[in-house]
Amino acid sequence: MPAFRLTNDQWLAKLAAAIVPGALLSLGCMAVLGLFCHASGDARSVPSQFLMWFAIVGWLALVGSCFLFRSGRKAWVMLGGSALVVWGLFAILARVIAV
Repeated sequence: MPAFRLTNDQWLAKLAAAIVPGALLSLGCMAVLGLFCHASGDARSVPSQFLMWFAIVGWLALVGSCFLFRSGRKAWVMLGGSALVVWGLFAILARVIAV
């Protein structure tokens, strides 16, 4: 198996993948963690502050590491698929926890 070299090819597609589905993934993770933290809508509470900072730091980590994907298409597929899985998990947990 030949060694893979990182290149600057498709940098715009990789960055766009980190911005759009990466933001959805970060917000989805925030929503799932919010269910477990029992966060309210009060922005001054500790769980809400944690979730707000978590979403920004997580999204910035995705933007910073999006260039490690082999191609822009792979970045879109992986980040978009992960976002769909996380939001599906949120929909399931929201129904289970609310009961």
